[in-house]
Amino acid sequence: MKNNFVSACTFFTSAMICFSLQAQQNLQGLYNQLRPVAQSSVNSESATGKGYTPHLTPLFALQEKTKSFHPNVYSTHSHTRVGSYPDTLIVGVKPYDTLIITGTLTHNGPIFVALNGVLIIKKATLTNLGDIDVFNHGKVIIDSSTLSFPQSYFYQRSLVLINKATVTISNTTLAYGGLSHNCEVADTAVLTLNNVTQPDWMTTGINNSGTISINGTNQAGEFILQDYCTLNIKHATNALLWHQFSDTSVINWSFGMHDTTYGYQFNNTKPGVRGIEYHVNADSVYDIMWGMMPSARSTVNITNSKIRSIGLWFDRPADSTQVSGMTDNATYSNFTTPLSDRTLTFSNCTVETWSFYVFHKSIINVTGCIAGEIGTENASKMYGTDYVVDGSGGYHWSADTSLIFADGATVYTYVRSEGNSLFIFAYGSVGGSGAEEAIDKSLLIMVQSSLPADPTAVNGGAAELDNINSPGNLFADSIAPVYGSAWIHRGPTSAWMYFKNWQLFYHAVDSSKWIPITGLDTNPASNSLLANWNTHSLASGTYLLELQVTDTWGNKVDAVREVTLLPLILGIDNLSASSGMNVYPNPNNGEFTIVESGKLKMENGKNNIEIYNMLGEKVYSQFSTLNSPFSINLSEEPNGIYLYRVTAEDGSLIGEGKLMIQK
Repeated sequence: MKNNFVSACTFFTSAMICFSLQAQQNLQGLYNQLRPVAQSSVNSESATGKGYTPHLTPLFALQEKTKSFHPNVYSTHSHTRVGSYPDTLIVGVKPYDTLIITGTLTHNGPIFVALNGVLIIKKATLTNLGDIDVFNHGKVIIDSSTLSFPQSYFYQRSLVLINKATVTISNTTLAYGGLSHNCEVADTAVLTLNNVTQPDWMTTGINNSGTISINGTNQAGEFILQDYCTLNIKHATNALLWHQFSDTSVINWSFGMHDTTYGYQFNNTKPGVRGIEYHVNADSVYDIMWGMMPSARSTVNITNSKIRSIGLWFDRPADSTQVSGMTDNATYSNFTTPLSDRTLTFSNCTVETWSFYVFHKSIINVTGCIAGEIGTENASKMYGTDYVVDGSGGYHWSADTSLIFADGATVYTYVRSEGNSLFIFAYGSVGGSGAEEAIDKSLLIMVQSSLPADPTAVNGGAAELDNINSPGNLFADSIAPVYGSAWIHRGPTSAWMYFKNWQLFYHAVDSSKWIPITGLDTNPASNSLLANWNTHSLASGTYLLELQVTDTWGNKVDAVREVTLLPLILGIDNLSASSGMNVYPNPNNGEFTIVESGKLKMENGKNNIEIYNMLGEKVYSQFSTLNSPFSINLSEEPNGIYLYRVTAEDGSLIGEGKLMIQK
């Protein structure tokens, strides 16, 4: 089955790379693979990340964009004066332009500084609703100011320096609305921070020959160190240093067990370091965290170290790797990772978080892992079964034109599709502070999963939900209500398919024939009644329900849920009062009376009766100063089993039991 599934996914993803989104694009090959899986055997209770949660997906996407970001300002803009645009500020339309900002200013858009242009922000309070991009010898000087960059979602805003750009920030507060944000320093760009206050976490990538120098900050953030870059950091707090180890790296190293570092250096002149070209100098850095990103074919041996996070890079085109047996919050006396594409060993080490990043058309198959973050991009693919993403390293994401097929996953953080990607999440659960969203031009499909809230679609994204809710107790030879959701939501600029219809089916587990419960319904359903399933001709036992959602491209997504029909006699027998009260008639058509059983005497005063359906929803509540009997009319409620409860004015229980409405 796996081979057939991979073939189907390969066909779809190759068609998706250019993302033409032509009508009738076929997703059916993937959807046909959606089937329930057994309950997870991974011990998710141990998935308890602590401290800061890094998120690296936006940084990777940003790096891809900056590799080819060399805009021609002249060809795009013919204006010769700075500030000519209501939503874009360009310093350097004319070479050596200079703009000085003081006082209070709100700018609704991006800021570009290029062509030896100089932007000076001094003793200012600036609110900017956009990124700041500095390139082609652009220069920015910020001093004694407060800069705010409001964000609608984390990593919406970025500070980008490329191609000999320089930015110097001193005695300044940089605020990003309480959310994490990106910074990218590439080519030969230089970023200098002196006495900078950062209330929000910054994820910074340094590549090519970029340089960052920091002297004094309350929260440095995380730094991904690559290529020929240089990081000098001192008098800083809360820093995560990611050491990227390329495919030619041979590393024998100890980061140590400490949380503070003095005089730390890492470069290829150090014993045990081969195959890397970047330089790190860290002095008087407190609450420091160590991270590393080993690529395929690297050889890495780490000893006597407390490691905050390991981000495994799967970056060899067309490689397919099995990933299993790695769990967060692990202690290793001697451990060699079960990976066929690299050598990675630990001696006397702790690892708080494992994360998996898949690039460049690589493929991974994940099972039995507890990871802090898993993400795909660059037309890569991930197939996962029975694994956990605990959020201690970020979230679960697909980007670019990549694909994730998650079957039976448990996620305690965001599930997000980005770029032009496809993310199918089936027969799993999202918990904790997690949420599900499709942004950019991506597609997110949630199938028969436990979710804290409905998935959302933003911009050009689309989200589909195909879910049968937990049915509670259902009985044979009766009417069984089935609730669920069947819809497709599209962002305002989405080019994805529309919802067309849904239909509900059933069959016994010993049968292969699906029998319709409903006809085709063209109205989307959202946590609402799908059908009153007539089970009068059915024996008690185990059945499968199938909710099939069809889109306007002709694709069908099937959600399958196992249910048990209890014997009706069991339901009737259990309708008798459990204490003190009786219902007659029972079953009834919705009109009935609750009366004392004679075993107790109801006292005078306010008595309260409440009735609940099998979903736990209160359908009736009434206070009465009269003694028994209570006459009640619930003829508008659907057929099924209901729970009643009678309490005295002081809240003490008088009686409770079950009743059946059968019209």
